[in-house]
Amino acid sequence: MKLSAFLVVTFLALTLVACGKPTAPESASSDNYGTTHEGKPAEGRNELEE
Repeated sequence: MKLSAFLVVTFLALTLVACGKPTAPESASSDNYGTTHEGKPAEGRNELEE
């Protein structure tokens, strides 16, 4: 009983360590909104309608 409880707690702790928390970019700005990660304009279904 104690061993299985220890294994469950260990598994949960490792899961929390592995997943961590979601992070956002440090400088979230909309200057490059609608461009690819290379800074090029989006093409196809990702184009912005103007």
